[in-house]
Amino acid sequence: MTTLSLSAVAAACAASLVAAKSHEDKANACKEAANKSIDQLHGAKAVVGRNGKCAVATAFYDGLIEGGWAKGTSNNYLSVFRDAVKTGKPVTDWNPNRKGAKAKASAKGKKEFADKLATVYRDADFAGFIEDLQNGWDSAQFKTLMEGIKSYLEASGIELK
Repeated sequence: MTTLSLSAVAAACAASLVAAKSHEDKANACKEAANKSIDQLHGAKAVVGRNGKCAVATAFYDGLIEGGWAKGTSNNYLSVFRDAVKTGKPVTDWNPNRKGAKAKASAKGKKEFADKLATVYRDADFAGFIEDLQNGWDSAQFKTLMEGIKSYLEASGIELK
């Protein structure tokens, strides 16, 4: 490569970083606007219920889905949104999974349970189970997740004490 072509590569690298910075700035502005909306909802004493049962929750969730987001991600963000509207605290991290489940588990002394859950999570059937559990929850087939899990285990022929 000549000095001229090396300079062109360096300039392209700088241009990429400038573009990335502008996207980060725009993302931060969008998140700030979202937090202002959350503050407005909190000030109006809005209550965010369950998706499909509450107009506010459904509007938020549907907006994410229409934007091309996955159902699971949208459900996670809905939980964060619900908590933020309830507390009025601005969201600093929309992805609750990013906070580190390992740190939470070890802080609570639940590493053994986390290991068991990780084993189940890696099982190919787990995603289907979670999807069925979510569908049952969304259609109000049970009142709590524990009730849904119990129902699944009993339907599979497992006796619970």
